[in-house]
Amino acid sequence: MNRSNKGFIIAIAVSFSTMLAGCGESSDELDDKLTHTADLYFINSLPYMADFYVDKRNISTGYSGLFDSNNLVSADVNTNDIGSAYTYSYKAINNMINLGVKDSVNVNKEERTTTTLKNSDDLWVIAWEASGERLLSVIDKKSNNTADVFNVRVFANDSYDVSVDGVKILTTEKGKVTEYLSINHCVDGLKVAGRAIDLCAANIGGTYLLVVDNNGKRVMAEE
Repeated sequence: MNRSNKGFIIAIAVSFSTMLAGCGESSDELDDKLTHTADLYFINSLPYMADFYVDKRNISTGYSGLFDSNNLVSADVNTNDIGSAYTYSYKAINNMINLGVKDSVNVNKEERTTTTLKNSDDLWVIAWEASGERLLSVIDKKSNNTADVFNVRVFANDSYDVSVDGVKILTTEKGKVTEYLSINHCVDGLKVAGRAIDLCAANIGGTYLLVVDNNGKRVMAEE
């Protein structure tokens, strides 16, 4: 056999061996090599300026180290405001994260939660308060643009009646988001707990998440 043929056969053998090695990898081994991402968007409806933190979830250590400075991803978010977005990259096998929110000034006010990610997630992380209790919720961020109306979802800190054009449509559930509502009139077309929710700063046809309490709208965030 000449030298060139030997080289060709060796190359095929090496390629075949590599292919077999790849096929022999377990799903966990493959997941460990895949890098996924999730986009996180932070809403602060707490009555004070807040910082948001993100860290990889470790079952053995729980929330330890979550509020370390290197995990700070959105700082000094004003009350009733939206913080800067953050893209979190992770190995597919490490898809659980810890999320935390802390008073930017008073370090004793902290709240935390954990969530499991899917690749290319777009998520709202909402800091909110109910009867003096601080809470942190994670919901999908999604759009439902429909021409000529205001498209809104409502996230409430308690159970409130919601009416559209004077007709009761639903009652909110504490810490949950409603389905989309189509609103025609921005001034008083939508009412929560009997209070008109002003949508006139929104773009007609756009999609918005409303974070509300018994006093009405706290935050309006474009989806």
